[in-house]
Amino acid sequence: MNFKKIFSIIIGFGAIGLLSSVFAKIQGIFFPASLQLFNQVTWASYDIIQLIIKLVCVYLSCIAGGIVISLFGGEKREQYIMAISIILIVTWLWVSTIHPLWFWALLLTGIIPFVLIGSKIKQILAIKMRNTEQ
Repeated sequence: MNFKKIFSIIIGFGAIGLLSSVFAKIQGIFFPASLQLFNQVTWASYDIIQLIIKLVCVYLSCIAGGIVISLFGGEKREQYIMAISIILIVTWLWVSTIHPLWFWALLLTGIIPFVLIGSKIKQILAIKMRNTEQ
């Protein structure tokens, strides 16, 4: 694996981590109770909405990470390496919190597909940009 591919993994991983943190911070500003969700044993319907928002934010971060890794030359192998690294971190977070099983299951199963969607979006945009230049 050459430097360009390793760099794409690091940048994609960083993009997902940074965006997930930014989205969590923004959600915490608008909905302060969302910062305490994983300290609770039971959840009300309002809390479930906040968990769904967290889930969507991580999925958006994974799409952005897929776009970034593709922009920096990462291919399928690098996308899988990055996604599996994110899965390992999310699994560690799951083990260290009080957990609603459905949330973590959806989160873990969505990481790889959304990273791949991001790389596909980058490919589609690149094709459209080439077509408009001609």
